[in-house]
Amino acid sequence: MRNWSGENGLKAIETGVGAMEKARRNADRRIERTRQLLRQASIEILQEKGFQATSVQEIAERANLNRGTFYAHFPDKYALLESLVRERFEQLVCSLPPVSSWERREVQQLICIILEDFRDVYRQCHSLGTISPLVTEIIQEELAGLLLSWLQELKKGARWGTVAKETVARAMSWAIIGEALQWSKEPGRASSDQVAHDLLALLLEGVEHLAPAARAE
Repeated sequence: MRNWSGENGLKAIETGVGAMEKARRNADRRIERTRQLLRQASIEILQEKGFQATSVQEIAERANLNRGTFYAHFPDKYALLESLVRERFEQLVCSLPPVSSWERREVQQLICIILEDFRDVYRQCHSLGTISPLVTEIIQEELAGLLLSWLQELKKGARWGTVAKETVARAMSWAIIGEALQWSKEPGRASSDQVAHDLLALLLEGVEHLAPAARAE
């Protein structure tokens, strides 16, 4: 029987824990590599034939995996699409500074990012009309979360009205999404900077009405 007492026992335990941690990290890397293969395969097929015409089997084959491996990571192609959209959103906003330091310029930059991304999606996706509700809902949810964090920072030291900040964040996010969808259909109407500037002026007027002491100048 192995003796676990004393210094040798402690070293054996440390060695075992280290080996387990290394195995866990290796497993995590394998999982992420597999998920990335599935994401990349789905992006390629989506651009070729659209979402509705894409099957799980095609995605798995393009990634050189089997259907069982696909379902080990995603319950269906809708979950994979959601993963793609959320990952894309994170990449889009990674250039922005922390929300705690946001001022008017950063919020306007965020709106520009959303406008231009929706335009690109309209240009690239063959079946946007079908997947648009799901995509817009996911982006709206992510955007509302960002705006809520910003509003919570603005609220510090400010007196707010009776409207919940969560409601304000949702309303602002849907206003931005709605304008992004419309601008994508008629991009020649105005530049993204001009649209973002005008929309932000409208939104901030409402925010400042609810919290007069909060300013994002």
